[in-house]
Amino acid sequence: MRENGFTPVPVILIVDDQPNDVLLLQEAVADLGDIHIAHDGETALALANAHRPDLILLDIQMPGMNGFQLCKAIKATPRICDAAIVFVTAHTQTDYEILALEYGGIDFIQKPLSLPVVHAHARAHLALRAEANRLAYYDDLTALPNRALLRDRAEQTLQSARETGNQAALVLLDLDNFKGINDSIDHRMGDQILIEIARRLQRHCEVTDTLSRHSGDEFVLLIPELDHSEALGDRIDALLNVIAQPLEIDGHRLQLTCSAGISVYPGDGSTLDVLFRHAEAAMYQAKQNGRGRYRFFSHHLEVNARARHLLEVHLREALSSGVLTVVYQPRYDAVHGTSCGMEALVRWRRGDRLVSPAEFIPLAEETGLIIPVGKQVLLQACADARALQLAGQRMIVGVNISAVQFREESFLSMIKEVLLDTGLPGELLELEITEGVVAHDMERTHTLLTELKRMGVRIAIDDFGTGYSSLSYLKKLPIDVLKIDQSFIRDMLSDRSDAAIVEAIVRMGHALELELVAEGVESADQAEALLALGCELMQGYHYCRPMPFEQVRQQLSPPNARGDDQVC
Repeated sequence: MRENGFTPVPVILIVDDQPNDVLLLQEAVADLGDIHIAHDGETALALANAHRPDLILLDIQMPGMNGFQLCKAIKATPRICDAAIVFVTAHTQTDYEILALEYGGIDFIQKPLSLPVVHAHARAHLALRAEANRLAYYDDLTALPNRALLRDRAEQTLQSARETGNQAALVLLDLDNFKGINDSIDHRMGDQILIEIARRLQRHCEVTDTLSRHSGDEFVLLIPELDHSEALGDRIDALLNVIAQPLEIDGHRLQLTCSAGISVYPGDGSTLDVLFRHAEAAMYQAKQNGRGRYRFFSHHLEVNARARHLLEVHLREALSSGVLTVVYQPRYDAVHGTSCGMEALVRWRRGDRLVSPAEFIPLAEETGLIIPVGKQVLLQACADARALQLAGQRMIVGVNISAVQFREESFLSMIKEVLLDTGLPGELLELEITEGVVAHDMERTHTLLTELKRMGVRIAIDDFGTGYSSLSYLKKLPIDVLKIDQSFIRDMLSDRSDAAIVEAIVRMGHALELELVAEGVESADQAEALLALGCELMQGYHYCRPMPFEQVRQQLSPPNARGDDQVC
């Protein structure tokens, strides 16, 4: 089946040594597709390999290779074996009909020929063929070519490129954070999003391109006869901009971004598998560089991709073997000189090396491993805080919640389960979420945070000042704590802009009656300046580095005069 843009055009091969019968057959199927004619078996086999017919109208009695022999040869050739073969013959014996079916034919038309009968048979078999192709080669949701058809097209494209010396390109497009979005909305809406993205991409593809849905939220664009990679970059950038345009789904206004990786034949690979792997490596690099952009493959990316895959394997092993550990960085009340909380931080040691969270947390989010990792950290943190409570030391424990966790459908039930299993009162748990998380879907965020507050759980906005531009959510949402991002604290003594931002955050926090915590405090001068502004709670190396739980337990002073039930 030849593709005219995205519209399938059937290919019909007529094989008969009688000119008059050929004319009749040709007239009968003239409106059904592209027609090719052969008068003998050898020519027919060559045409079949060249054009890959959907339907073959085949005479039995021919000089040289007869119809049965040709049918056997076609069925033995993988490239063309799925063609629908209808025998056309003057033989009326039942034995011939049985033999035709045994050789692989699917139908039998008697001569002399009736044009309406031939037309009806051909149309019916082409319709069956089209439906079989749709089921086998097209994605049910988007109606785009699937993996199988992409591979078939790629083989043809690469073969043509080898013969002509042309370049070809493979582009892998992956929606950014679609899993998180899909988990936070109705899955039917998620399907509608994919359908709309497919339509947008399809409208901006060339007729000769193949746009395929590879899996989930991944699309593959196969571009033959590439002229200039520079022009390709501009084209892909335009596609990403098209995807980034806001879309309305069932009254929800959404804005998505997409990352793309590009590999080019022959420089980046000579097979579909190699080109795809290299495009995938480039796509991951695009995501790491900020998402919503494209990257061309380069050979150092392959090394990075292999390292990333190996890291993912090791992270899965670490998760299952229990080698991930939780450490705590205390929060200090600088006025009273006491600890008033602690933040739980996950650590991963591989042999003698401590793997940076900046290295494995983004990987965990991309792969979905952040869900079990986050639950493991939450369980440990709540269990340790409960142990302190039983020892007479009430200590709020803060746990970071990623966007992927927050958007997980079972998020609330997971929090309830952990609190129930550990026995920790909700008011001793503080969930730290970023501005980007709370601002993504305000309606759902409000519902979730309200439910958490009913459980007694405290809500902190982490890294405040670096994310969402609108601050209206501070009034709308049940928030307890603002954690001032360390990037502002670091240079507040030398940079007037940072100092002004910190002062503004402190004033705003006081006006909204929110608790304020300064992160990344590393010197006495910083602490003094923060106190002067009215920020009393601090966290950073000036006070303490992250430490194991047993060390936290040892360093905590006995309950003071404020009483065991006092929480600061």
